Amino acid sequence: MNPRFSLIVPTLNRLDDMRRLFVSIQQGTLQDLEVIVIDQNDGPLLDALCAEFKTVFPLRHEKIKPAGVAHARNHGFQFATGEILNFPDDDCELTPDLLQQVSDRFAAKADLDMLFGRAVDRETLTRSVTRFSEQAQPVTAGNVFSTTVEFTMFLKRQVWLDVGGLDEKLGVGTYFGAEEGSDFVLRALYMKKQLHYDPALLFYHAQKVGRYDTKEFARAFSYGRGFGRLTVKHLLKLRQISALIRFLNFQARACAAVLIFAAQFKFSKSRYYLQTILGRIVGVFRSLPEFL
Repeated sequence: MNPRFSLIVPTLNRLDDMRRLFVSIQQGTLQDLEVIVIDQNDGPLLDALCAEFKTVFPLRHEKIKPAGVAHARNHGFQFATGEILNFPDDDCELTPDLLQQVSDRFAAKADLDMLFGRAVDRETLTRSVTRFSEQAQPVTAGNVFSTTVEFTMFLKRQVWLDVGGLDEKLGVGTYFGAEEGSDFVLRALYMKKQLHYDPALLFYHAQKVGRYDTKEFARAFSYGRGFGRLTVKHLLKLRQISALIRFLNFQARACAAVLIFAAQFKFSKSRYYLQTILGRIVGVFRSLPEFL
């Protein structure tokens, strides 16, 4: 009998975080699951840990060369046998009742295709990763960026097949370092899939934005390139004029942030948003030849 959940975990250079994730899965109230680890490390970093937790819950440990998080998640799907898929980050944790809550919601609403929760910082219990909405609501093209992040996504396996998996040219580990999740969600919406967001469904994930240092500037630029490619793909290939409107809106908001923080002498924050703006522009121009 197939498990209720398949948890597909891409990972690179994280041992202690992976242990915390495994412990959180072990402590969950629902254990009808399998864990598929897609290990992109060169050496045996996770071998002992995976061997240890294979005695706790069904766990498959697959090694591939680093090729990006989208590729890792796509690769992991071929081993998944569960009814509902989830793709935890290797530095997140599941809250104890999360899987049971998700299972109950899918059971109660037969036409639900995808369900999203939110992430909070374990220490402060404040929102992390993105500016999640505080209100439960259907996911739409207009609220994708306040209701969805790929590791908070639960979906029926047939939806994954219908939508076609993640775009492997997007996401961490690629030149276009983000938006593989929003690309997938938008494609699902175009297909009239039923998506819902519920902020009561919680993951723990440390808030890692806020230092505004060189590393964060580089991340902002890389993530911006991903947003640029997302825009061009959905405008030119998928013929969605809303992609252009969204791009202009987000650029205007980022420009306002640059000016506001500069006026407040918060130059590091101002520079962070400037890198985002520039990354988006580069992403657009680097993507145009592929879609024209």
